[in-house]
Amino acid sequence: MNNKLELIKKIKTVDNRNIILFLTGKFVSLFGTNIYAFSIGLYLLKITGSGMSFSLNFALNTIPRILLGPIAGVISDRLDKKKLVVITDMLSGLLLIILFFIIITNELNIIYIYITTILLTSLNTIFGVSFTSSLPNLVNDENLVKITSYNTSINSLTNILGPVVGGLVYGFFDIKYIILINGISFVLSSISEYMIDFEAYKSNSVQTSSKEKSSILNDIKEGLNYIKQKKVLFTLFMIFPIINFLFTAINICFPYITVQDLLLPSKYVGIIEGSFACGMLLMSLIFSYIPEIKRVGLSIGLCTASLGLLTSLIGIPVSGLVETKSLMFYVIYYCTIGLIIGCFIVLINLPLNLTLQRKTPENFRGRLFGILDTISSIITPIACILFGFLIDIVPSHLIVFISGGLLVIVGIMISFNKTLHKI
Repeated sequence: MNNKLELIKKIKTVDNRNIILFLTGKFVSLFGTNIYAFSIGLYLLKITGSGMSFSLNFALNTIPRILLGPIAGVISDRLDKKKLVVITDMLSGLLLIILFFIIITNELNIIYIYITTILLTSLNTIFGVSFTSSLPNLVNDENLVKITSYNTSINSLTNILGPVVGGLVYGFFDIKYIILINGISFVLSSISEYMIDFEAYKSNSVQTSSKEKSSILNDIKEGLNYIKQKKVLFTLFMIFPIINFLFTAINICFPYITVQDLLLPSKYVGIIEGSFACGMLLMSLIFSYIPEIKRVGLSIGLCTASLGLLTSLIGIPVSGLVETKSLMFYVIYYCTIGLIIGCFIVLINLPLNLTLQRKTPENFRGRLFGILDTISSIITPIACILFGFLIDIVPSHLIVFISGGLLVIVGIMISFNKTLHKI
């Protein structure tokens, strides 16, 4: 009895320590990155006056993810994940600190920014895949929900605070000091990550085949073949891009409707946009304390259908179905929808991520998340271009009505999918 109590106490101590160190490192790193990203965007617009310069920096932040996602997965599966996490974060910090010393003696050149963006994104891709695929090794399975929920909370919180603090910092400090702050944040984050026990719950049954001598391309193919062979994983991989693609309509149409169609003041648009992240933060915290969802497939389906209905509701005020000129009505209406949508995003993403973590062996987990990262990075810009093109020739409310309707259909199909009933 005493041995059992001591074991439970030991597990709790290890889990709590790993969770605290993980969240501390993730928050410091992401917060600094969001401040830097927002500030560097403002800086590019200020010195060039060109939206193209800003867009190019965004593209350079996306292209490495597309190209390196599967490769990062292979690297993560082959090498020590702890070393990859610590080294990539440390290198990111040193890169920005070196950039700081360069611009002390030279003027900050746009080329420096572009090169830094490419290198940072490349390092961050390896870091993200390695860290995400390590989560089941950091905590006991019972606490996997908690650490995944907290991880989503950190992402939401830094997305809310990053632009706000970034705007304030940019107004008071020179861009070179913002670069230095972000560099230091990466270094501090890597120190926190070094103290995490990455092998606390590492499986002893991991296969160590002779594939060490195989090529990276063969390893990627092996990862794809594994996904194809597992019906649950393959079905989830088919569903994820469709939901991601249709949901992009919200990212494009929501700002367009509030700014162009309704002509809402920018301060209210900012509040409305922030409601999404607030909903995600709120539901992430709730999710970590409520009993874990049992019928994951059905839950994802119902939440996707609900997300479709909410997407359609975005278009009602500009469709002619509602006649009002009340500013507060629009703010309350869209903040409510944004808050609920943020909650449903978490109710879809968290069970999906937990299923992928649990259903995938450790020696394939890096490749799985690397491939998923690449798919996401490809789908989002394509969807942005398509919906950006459509919104100039089709009424915005029709786009959200159609996208919402398609999401409802996808949600119903997921709910009745026999393969997903097994999870």
